[in-house]
Amino acid sequence: MSQEMIYTGMTSVRRTKTYPHSAYIMIESYPVIKHTFWERAASGHLDDAAILNSNNEAGSEVPPDADVVVAGGGIHGLIYSIHAASYKPGNLKISLIEKNNKPAYKVGESTLGYFSLWCKMLGLTGAYMLRLFGLKDGLGFYFLDRENQGNYTDFNCNGTTAEILSGFQLERPISELLFTLVAQRRGVNVYHGKEVDFTSTQVQGGVNTSRIHIKEDKSSSKPATTVVSSLLIDATGRFRQMTSKNAPLQRFEGWNCDAFWGYFTCPKNESKILFNFYEGANTNHLCFPEGWAWIIRLPSWEGSPIAGLMDMIIYLLDCAEAGVPGDQIPSSEELARIFGLKFRWVTSIGFAVRNDVRYPEDMSAYGSREAERKFNYFVQKYNLINEFMSNFQLIPDLYGPGTSWFIRKSLAYQSAVVSGPGWIAIGDACGFTNPFLSPGITATMSTSTLAAELTHQALNKAKVVGNAAAAELTIRKCLVPYDNFVRRLIPALDVMNRFNYDCFRDPRLGPQVSCMWQFASGLAVPDWQLIKQNFNLSFETYTPHSTHWAWGAMVEEYELVAREAIKLLTHIPLEARVPDAIVDELIEFSNGVKKCAVDSGRFRFRWDGLLRHYDNMLNYSEEKTNKDKLISQCKNPECASWLALESTWRKCYSCGMERSEEDATIIWNPPLSTEEAVFMDALVRASNAKPLHGAAENTSDAVLQYYN
Repeated sequence: MSQEMIYTGMTSVRRTKTYPHSAYIMIESYPVIKHTFWERAASGHLDDAAILNSNNEAGSEVPPDADVVVAGGGIHGLIYSIHAASYKPGNLKISLIEKNNKPAYKVGESTLGYFSLWCKMLGLTGAYMLRLFGLKDGLGFYFLDRENQGNYTDFNCNGTTAEILSGFQLERPISELLFTLVAQRRGVNVYHGKEVDFTSTQVQGGVNTSRIHIKEDKSSSKPATTVVSSLLIDATGRFRQMTSKNAPLQRFEGWNCDAFWGYFTCPKNESKILFNFYEGANTNHLCFPEGWAWIIRLPSWEGSPIAGLMDMIIYLLDCAEAGVPGDQIPSSEELARIFGLKFRWVTSIGFAVRNDVRYPEDMSAYGSREAERKFNYFVQKYNLINEFMSNFQLIPDLYGPGTSWFIRKSLAYQSAVVSGPGWIAIGDACGFTNPFLSPGITATMSTSTLAAELTHQALNKAKVVGNAAAAELTIRKCLVPYDNFVRRLIPALDVMNRFNYDCFRDPRLGPQVSCMWQFASGLAVPDWQLIKQNFNLSFETYTPHSTHWAWGAMVEEYELVAREAIKLLTHIPLEARVPDAIVDELIEFSNGVKKCAVDSGRFRFRWDGLLRHYDNMLNYSEEKTNKDKLISQCKNPECASWLALESTWRKCYSCGMERSEEDATIIWNPPLSTEEAVFMDALVRASNAKPLHGAAENTSDAVLQYYN
């Protein structure tokens, strides 16, 4: 017997009934369920854009002036706007302009720790986020042997505990709808169905000197609006609308990558998946010499009315503000019933493959479209991938007609210029390298938050100088750190990309070289370890940490090994097998750098609980297969969602089924010592451990001296 809330219009009443898949009990402080936007849409016959725009403080019409106009309502435009509005509340007037009538489909579903930490700063912790998005607990990698079909190696890394969840799997329209409503709550005016007209817009340096022209939707008879502004933010992603006017796009030397993907059914029974240690809560990667495939399990709300989604998200934001415990919040399936929405689990599967691959001349046997043909070509080329895909079935046209298959070519690029008089580029408008390890959101959101903070500094200083020329000079000086950071970030991510792709060439290199360094440097960034902050950052500390992260790609030891790998492997033809002598040489070089790094004490962590094949000193052992268990699957056979283990989270956030305390308890493997009573203590103690006797102070110098 459990308590269930029965919803009648704008109010809620308490009623007791048997409900097998719910531990949901109403408490007195529960925010009231409302259907504000549903009723507003119905009474005013509003379309999606009008419903969204009606939630702005300034109303549905774009105000004639703003300190900042953001062009593009994707995730980076929204992160910039929310961060700017939260960093110094009330200091800036921000208008964000998005041409689509509502948040639109985009690929790029996987996020990592710095994204979760930023959400946590907004009060969006796992208890609320997991009602909308999927759990991402860690990452799994399987390195296939092209010459010996059926053989592979693996590497697996945990995420973090439920309280400090390190990642979510997002359906992008829902993430951008969530951030739209968060931005509006924080005073940002977000407008859909309108577009910045870059042809007629006049952008120039100074304060209130730019004239931003806003076009109405083509169906509207309203004239264009002119907004007087000081800064235009180019958040138009790969289209680089403002950035392209100032400098041509730059490509990196050598090969590039193409991606092709689709959406598939989500198997509830993963026991038939052949890979060892496979868990659907991870972002899983199937890696092979030509590239890799991603497998991402995520919830989809596609086909739901925008007004109902807004009502649901507003309710969850109210719960977050009220601090309602996770188990007192309806599950995703319950929320879908309450608000009249569609909810299902799907799997995003795609390939990101080098564009110097030689395909057969006739690809017609693999399908009717280029994306489908290339997808199926690699499925059939690798026996393990072919067997793996037998667990999934394509979902035709999930996101509308013509969306069964997607393709995007030449993924990697860089913008030579990322700011100028009166404008700043952020996110993918600055550059992109590859979806491997999800840098598109988590690594480059550092550009969005840094730009947001420098906007305050630049405009505050510029407003007190005497003339337009001096104001522009002041703004440009304030943006020099931004230009320098982006100029370093994108090439570092490109080196990271090439390092990993080159190590895909042999199944021994992934687990022993590239993955090991990726996590050693990315999780234990020397001098900027998150565990020193107890996995909590603030608006004062977030950006310094995120700009020093970059997945560890700017750590000297990482760069040293990455460049050595590229030097040894790049010249070998893609079709050829890497000689054993070169594999051995690279592993030996990597191990030499690793020994110096570990001895220096710069990379302390609880590695034996985090990584499956490594001990606490980062020694590799294929036989060591234990690690901490932080997740399990829901025992409801109709659900089988992956759940974070947490004794206070007894309810499945997907279906509502309750689990026992034993089923919700973390298994520490190896066990925590008595003094390491909690996970955080274990991490901090590992990080604070003293370096080994005689450790070198400068790792790279010690390695070079060793090899010379």
